[in-house]
Amino acid sequence: MLASVVAGLVVAGIIGVLLEVVEVPLGSVVGAFLGGIVAAWLLYSARGKATAAGFAVGIVAFPLQLSIYIVLLSSGLYSPPIPEPSPTTSEILIALVVTVVLQIFAGSIGGLLGGILHHPPLGAVAPARPHLPPPPPRPEKYCVQCGAGLAEETSVCPACGAKQPQ
Repeated sequence: MLASVVAGLVVAGIIGVLLEVVEVPLGSVVGAFLGGIVAAWLLYSARGKATAAGFAVGIVAFPLQLSIYIVLLSSGLYSPPIPEPSPTTSEILIALVVTVVLQIFAGSIGGLLGGILHHPPLGAVAPARPHLPPPPPRPEKYCVQCGAGLAEETSVCPACGAKQPQ
């Protein structure tokens, strides 16, 4: 599950930040949704596990996207447009909470959708391990002439024909 969630996070991070940079409304939420789909698709599991993978992507997508965004800003690769009216601190906090909740919801829905689209057939069981015969018993004694393993009651070695002492 971890590998599918990490792949979903990569998709959510990259797509979410790209959509936000080109100023697509709710771009980070769209990234979390697509990341949830990718995680569930790669997980190829029941819908419950697929939804859990999408939920995990939704929770971690925001901090990941924020980290990518900060790297872009600090490296000078991106400078955001400055809005004319500066938002208040309470408006920023409300927007933050709404965004995180929407990303968790979108990741979960993406995981559910990915689980519906790509899952094992209903009633499918995990492939059984092939039947292997039990290993041969360990020899209780060895031939005095050739060293072949023998059962305790063997009087003549089947490998070399030597008579065994009792």
